[in-house]
Amino acid sequence: MKRKEEQYLNDWLKNSHRKPLIIRGARQTGKSTLVRLFARNTNLKLIELNFEENYQYKEIFSTNDVKKLIKSLEIHLNTRIDCNRSLLFLDEIQAHPKAIATLRYFYENIPELAVLAAGSLLEFALDEYSFSMPVGRIEYLFMGPMTFEEYLNANNGEQLAHYLNNYSLKEAIPESIHRKALEHLRTYFLIGGMPEVIGTYLESGSLLAADKIKYSILNTFRDDFNKYKGRLNLANLQEVFDRLGIIVGKKITYKSLLPDEKSYKVEKILKLFENARLLYRAYHSSANGLPLKAEINRKKAKGIFLDIGLYLSINGLSLASLNMDENLFFSNRGDLAEQFVGQHLLYSRPEYMIPEVYYWNREKSQSNAEIDYLLQLNNIILPIEVKSGKTGTLKSLHLFMEQKELEKAVRFSTNKPIVEMVSPSLSESNYSYKLITLPLYLVEQTERLLNLL
Repeated sequence: MKRKEEQYLNDWLKNSHRKPLIIRGARQTGKSTLVRLFARNTNLKLIELNFEENYQYKEIFSTNDVKKLIKSLEIHLNTRIDCNRSLLFLDEIQAHPKAIATLRYFYENIPELAVLAAGSLLEFALDEYSFSMPVGRIEYLFMGPMTFEEYLNANNGEQLAHYLNNYSLKEAIPESIHRKALEHLRTYFLIGGMPEVIGTYLESGSLLAADKIKYSILNTFRDDFNKYKGRLNLANLQEVFDRLGIIVGKKITYKSLLPDEKSYKVEKILKLFENARLLYRAYHSSANGLPLKAEINRKKAKGIFLDIGLYLSINGLSLASLNMDENLFFSNRGDLAEQFVGQHLLYSRPEYMIPEVYYWNREKSQSNAEIDYLLQLNNIILPIEVKSGKTGTLKSLHLFMEQKELEKAVRFSTNKPIVEMVSPSLSESNYSYKLITLPLYLVEQTERLLNLL
């Protein structure tokens, strides 16, 4: 299954000033598979070392003399390593933090050798061990689950994906294509973007088989708790993990997660899950200007789970109860639509940037207002509203747009695209803004389509 990150790795490989690159992401998102496919497609000899599986690699990486290190690897693996035609892959590098520090010496002393590393719990290694980080000597690539368009390309939807990638807002989407895209979207909502889940579904054609893999992945995450619980109570970790689904699209309150524990303990647990990239927090931003991050309130955030398919499973939602009429499915599942858009917006940024997205809300008695997501796009603030079905009011969006005097906003729904000028009519001013309505399945094309307006 092809991943968009492969193109990033191709560009990295061709860069004459490349640095060792660490791929960061949650477990089971396909980091190791990506590297293997990349090595095969570029005809590089893959030298793969897994620090969790073989303790001897830790001994080999006890030195900063990387030329001697390569010689030791050749003897240990009984293979010749041509530094101009090989790819050294250090998997689960967080299991041996010393290897992270060693990356600088590959950059300085053997720059011709392509070096990739991957880690799913890297932040925990950085917290627990004291060593000098190779600042300015390494690069990062942030990787999430497979996107909707990657799923299309894997599931005989290449022509539809090509159509979406070349679609212009000046065109009318034919009803047959719209219906086909929504059909694929519903399946993606159910199975999500974890590569093993998608692979199982494509091989078996069974949603039930895919569902079993999702639960298996969740159990794998639970098995990891012992690796990073530190001084935290394991039962508390388990309890918060099982309740992560209730904060998707909703303001996070510590009491809803662990009613009987102090706030600081719950915060430490949430930070652990963030570091493991199982949870993302969209923080409230006042959005009075750029950057959005400069005006965030860390006491106000809502959750985005790693993956929409896993979100269904962690909430115990059965596929049987969700396998309903298409229109009814989308209109009844606003939480799924917000999770879907959120996880795609997180990774809409360049791969080298930390995944981030924000939101806005106003809490007043009988007058609450909220913008689902805020995106910093081409030096403008882009408000994004998510509607699961075809209808929904825009009162909050009108209020926000007039207050901030912005020019554009996006609404995702199951409707076909439309671009219109909207007047909020909340005051006597002549203010209006451009509202771009996009079907949910075009979320990955947001930036491109807005650039064409």
